[in-house]
Amino acid sequence: MDFEHSNGEHPSVVLADICRRPEIKAQIIVFANEKGGVGKSTLAFHTSIALARSGSKVLAIDLDRRQQSFSRALENREATSRSLGIDLPSPQPIVLEHQTGAMLAQEIARVGAGATHIVIDVAGHDSPIARRAIAMADKLITPVNPTFIDLDSVAHFNAATMRFARLGRFAETVAELRAERCERGLPGTDWMLVKNRVRWAEKLQLKRFDSALDQLPAHLGVRLLSGLTERVAYRELFMFGLTHADCGDLPGMTNMTVRNSDEIIKFVGELDLKTPASPTANAVPRKQRMPAPSMKRYRQTLQRHVGSAIKSRETV
Repeated sequence: MDFEHSNGEHPSVVLADICRRPEIKAQIIVFANEKGGVGKSTLAFHTSIALARSGSKVLAIDLDRRQQSFSRALENREATSRSLGIDLPSPQPIVLEHQTGAMLAQEIARVGAGATHIVIDVAGHDSPIARRAIAMADKLITPVNPTFIDLDSVAHFNAATMRFARLGRFAETVAELRAERCERGLPGTDWMLVKNRVRWAEKLQLKRFDSALDQLPAHLGVRLLSGLTERVAYRELFMFGLTHADCGDLPGMTNMTVRNSDEIIKFVGELDLKTPASPTANAVPRKQRMPAPSMKRYRQTLQRHVGSAIKSRETV
């Protein structure tokens, strides 16, 4: 596949760097898009927690050393676990401070020994380390908000006919790296496009956007996946490092009914990930008693921040 340009390192250089590193046996799941604010960290977080809850051993790598949204959510999860006195299944998080291919391989070997899955959250811009993560990916997930401005990094469309015109810059980079993988006889990367942060009230915009998305599998070789709708609950639970699946395991909140978790289950299922045949013991949090005053304070804090998202005996 030929392109007019190849900014940054040539794909052959990137793949040569990857191929001379030790083989990685874990399945590598990368969330990347050069457009920021599309929900990469949120989806990476939900995916890594779903895998951990299934019994997988997960290494979570945050390549966005400035924002660190992914790693901070996992730190908050550990804080919640300590505060409530329960075991929450979690991945092993790291932030890659020295962003080179050698350091990435070293940290995977050092921290991720025995991992079944590696989830990588890539910063929202092009960089040598972003290209290496994309080149390594078994699964590449690209979230896009349902606006044509946010879709520009992936594809451009004729404004009059709304027909596909050309690839966006990020899509060109991905296409080049995927082509180079094929040239070297490596397994193909399963690239998935996820429509994320959907607001169903914007029906006309969504109809036009969906029509554009439907053209992309033929031009980009991508799969279209279901994403998450725009909900306050996701943002507020994210602050505590929690997902909807965790809510029923929180002490004193076992009578809650959890709703809106079906789309998370559907999204993770569509990724078609390799998971253990049966959950391990760590897949079910071990509930422990904690002092009533501490539990009360933490629950009050949780409810104050989450608001209508979490209420005992009501719905999430």
